[in-house]
Amino acid sequence: METIYFSNSFADSIVINQNIRWLTVDDYDIFCEHLKLCGQRILERTKWEQAYADSTLYCGLFVDGKMVCRACVEKYSINKWEVGDVRTAREYRGNGYAHQICSFVLKYILAQGKTATIRTEEDNTAMKKVISDLGFSIL
Repeated sequence: METIYFSNSFADSIVINQNIRWLTVDDYDIFCEHLKLCGQRILERTKWEQAYADSTLYCGLFVDGKMVCRACVEKYSINKWEVGDVRTAREYRGNGYAHQICSFVLKYILAQGKTATIRTEEDNTAMKKVISDLGFSIL
């Protein structure tokens, strides 16, 4: 079962990793390489393009030129946007990358004047720590 959390504030002391950038619709190949690195199936180009047509924004965290972590902004309502689809490739876990990329997306959502939400499975202790450290509360 998933738990949903929300936030309306961002700690100014959090430093954003300079190796995170927004992806564009033209970054399809980079995204697919990341999916393979995560052991996931390749996404059809039309689905990638549709996500961008639907205003979903993806970002990636890069290490040595390779995208090792991702997250997106899912604009599911006028006032609430989600930090979604957070994934770090297995061999890169434990380095704080999920925390860094969620910080990046959270800061963006709040800068747009929206409430940020995030969700995770109850047994995902690593992600629950990220959520807690970023100041999210249970919705």
